[in-house]
This record gives sequence, C-alpha cells and structure tokens, in this order.
Amino acid sequence: MKRLLKKAQILQKKVQRLTVKALRLMQQVQKKQKKESVQNLWRILFLKQMRLLNKLAQGLKVKLPVKTLMINLLKHHHKEVEIPENLRPREHISQLLHLDTESAEKELLLAKTVETTLKELKRLYDIAIKPLETLYKYRDLSNRHFGDAEIFSKPLVLFMGPWSGGKSSIINYLLDNEYKQTALRTGAEPSPAYFNILMWGDREEALDGTQLAADWTFSGLQKFGQGLLDRLHGLRLPNKLLEKVNIVEIPGILEIRKQVERLFPFNDACQWFIDRADIIFLVYDPAKLDVGPETEAILDQLKGREYQTRIILNKADQVRPEELMRVQGTLVWNISPLMSSTEPPIMYSVSMWSLPYEQGAPLRLLQAQERAFLRDLREAVEKRVENKIASARRFAVRVRNHAKMVDCYLTTYYNHKSFFGNKKKVSEDIIESPQNYHIYEGLSTLTNISRYDLPDPDVYRDFFRLNKLYDFPLLASTCTYFRGCPINRLDVAIAYDLPELVGKYKKSVSEVLNKAQPKS
Repeated sequence: MKRLLKKAQILQKKVQRLTVKALRLMQQVQKKQKKESVQNLWRILFLKQMRLLNKLAQGLKVKLPVKTLMINLLKHHHKEVEIPENLRPREHISQLLHLDTESAEKELLLAKTVETTLKELKRLYDIAIKPLETLYKYRDLSNRHFGDAEIFSKPLVLFMGPWSGGKSSIINYLLDNEYKQTALRTGAEPSPAYFNILMWGDREEALDGTQLAADWTFSGLQKFGQGLLDRLHGLRLPNKLLEKVNIVEIPGILEIRKQVERLFPFNDACQWFIDRADIIFLVYDPAKLDVGPETEAILDQLKGREYQTRIILNKADQVRPEELMRVQGTLVWNISPLMSSTEPPIMYSVSMWSLPYEQGAPLRLLQAQERAFLRDLREAVEKRVENKIASARRFAVRVRNHAKMVDCYLTTYYNHKSFFGNKKKVSEDIIESPQNYHIYEGLSTLTNISRYDLPDPDVYRDFFRLNKLYDFPLLASTCTYFRGCPINRLDVAIAYDLPELVGKYKKSVSEVLNKAQPKS
C-alpha cells in the first residue's frame, strides 16, 4: 500500500507540472498570436493529462470517469476560447456557392429532371454495362466499381496533399466551422492519419468507421478491411454546403525515408475516393513544395483525372509578392510531369481562413483567386449529373476493354489447345507469358484499344489464378438471336446512349428554367 501511495504521489506531481506547463504555453500563444490553434494545444496537453490521471486512478485502484472529465473540461475550454474580432467578411462564400434561398428554389425545380436522368443512367447501367461486368467478373480484377451508390450519391469534394498544407483549415473556412467544437484539427504539427468525411445532418454528430461503412454512400470502403475503418472519422453538420456535397479530406502525406507498413491498402483507399470525386484539390504550403515517393504514388493515381484536379497554394499571404510567382512556378514544375499532363494544372493562390491577410500581401490578387476557387467549386457541384454520366462511361470503357482482353486470351487458348493436350498447362503458359503470344499487340491492332488503357499482365496473372481461363465464354458465344450481343449493346451505350443522355439532360434543364422565368 505504501508503494502505491508513493507511486500515486509521483504521478500527482507530474500532473501538477503538466498543468503549470499548459497554462504557461497558453499565455505564450495568446501573447504572440501564433496561427496554431489554441484549441489543438489544449487537446494535446489534456490528453497527456488524462493518461497520467488514469494511471493515478489505476495505482489507487479507483475508477476514474475519464470520459466525463474530458467532456466537462473541453466544454469549459470552449467557453473560454475567444473568437477574434477582426475576422474577414464571408458573405461572398454563400453568394458564390449559391447557398441562398433563390438557388435553393432553382434546385427544387430541377430535382425531378435530375432524378429522371439518374434513373435513366441506372437503367443503361443495368442493361448495357452490368451483364458483361458480371459475366467476366470485372470486380475480381479492379477495385473501381460502379453501382447505385455512385449514381445517386451527392457530389464528392476531395482534398489531398502534404501534411500541414491547410486542408483542414480550408474545410473549416468553407463550412464556417473554425471556432466551434466540431472544427477539424489544424496546426503546424502533422495531424493523425485519419480520413475525415463531412456530411449533412440535422444535428452535429461524430461518426466512427463502422457507422460510416453502414451508410450506403461509403459502404464500398468495407472491402479494405477493419484497418481502414479504424482510420475513418465522420462528422455530420447542419450546414447548407453539406446539403449539396460530401467533403472528404485524405490524411496528409508525410514523406519519410523508411517505408512504414500500413494496416490497410492506403493507395487503393485513396483511389476509391479519387474515382468518385467530382473535383479534387491538391493543397500545398509555400514552405513544403518538395515531392517524394508517397506524393508521386498519389499523383500517379490522378492520371486521367487531370481535368478535375486543381492545385491550391494555401497560406499565399505569407509569401512576399515578388516571390509568389517563383513559388507558383516551382510547384507547377514539380507536379505537372508526375500527372502526365501536357498542360499546366489550374492553380489558385489563396489564404483560406478567417483571420486578416498578412501585412504587405497582394490583397486584390488573393481575393480574386479565392473567388475563382469558389466559382470552380460551385460549377463542379452544379455539374453533378454530367460527372455521373462521365464516370459511367469511363467505367463502361474499362469493362469493355476487360471483356475483350479475356476474349483475346480465350481465342489464343483455343487456337493452341490440341484435342489430347493438357488444357491447364496450355492456359498457364499463355497467362504466364502473354508476350510470347502477342496478346496485347494483337488486341490493340484488332480492336483499336490503346495498350495504355489495359492493365499490366501481372494483374491478369492474378485474375486468372482466381478464375480459370477456360471457364469463361467467348464473346461470340454470348450473342443470341433475340437478345443480340452484350458487347454490341455496351459499344452502343459508350458511343451513343451515354453522350445522348447528357444532351437530353441539358435540354430538359434549359426548358425547366425557361418555364420558371416570369414572362415580360
């Protein structure tokens, strides 16, 4: 018992020292008015304090209500946090993002048109894309799926980039959530590697990974395992912008020399969000323009989505005006080659938070860039239906290429299989060495499909380990007299039906808006 009391006294002194340290640091932060959030500093110190108190309780064999203490202290802290008085006006955000009443009425008028178009898209998917997707088991080949969740979900706005680039600050700024309990963690130190997902809700609510996976919009994340679900943080907020979109922040990329083993496929999870994003923002800090292996891998996943990708140079007011152009050029020079884009990506130099601009910053330029960024975001939200149809067409092309690829393997197999030969040995030889049979070259020549649109032979090697090559039917054998050929239906959908659906939707929108206008 004496040992326990002695141990408890030592821990109690540590708690007291930590409390004194916290108060001193708080005074320093308030005096210097540093940009790091006071809220984050309190959370870090408080968590350390709770751990020590928990040890103290365990040593004395007393049950300590840690959660209750945490909630009470955080509530007390939030009452003491002062909102700065000289904040920048934010009326332009609601105006440019069309969050006003007039825009809401316009959306109600278009709701039926949007619903009709998405149902037609679902019908085209069911009759033209899904049959070959199922027959040739495309889901065993790729993590890029398409279904009801992708068709009927809200637009997805994705924020990516290095650690401490300002992703969380931008999201808090857009949602007017900077000085509230629900604000995302911000600060100069690397934040914990969580995927932050923000959705609309009639009340504030925090969600864990299991709850998010139960939502049909994000149910596809379950396939990446519990390791990913443990790294998901969801937040529901009663916010007008979130009524229109879902916002996702991918964990900041921290370039380190030693490769760290993750408990889930990080790049595959990022690809899942990239494939479903309507607009992608790469957020950079002027002081962190270097590109390492982790960033290269992420940028490689953006190939084919360059037209939806934007670069944000945040905290631009901290750069002297004469150096801003040089910083922008360096960033574009570093990123453009890795995105395989012949054109430079669209870039916005902004300072996205509510505190005033730094003295001497180019105010007119930063304000104009912020407005351009908001207009770009609004256009991506308003093009929701067009983006869904474009995603369906991309998916249809991948399914078609896969079906023709399997058919090419099968044709080669039947051409080289003898009556008394070992079919397993023949198929394995073709799968292991497709270059000896000129499969990829032949497919590109006969079908006009680019070699670069096809997966690597290693991917098909793994695919045919799961599914026997000779168990698949030839494309020609899937045709029937009454129903026709599935591959022809898919080609027609890609070439005619899906593009025509975009035209019909635009025409319907213009007709509805013209009817709604008051006659002069």
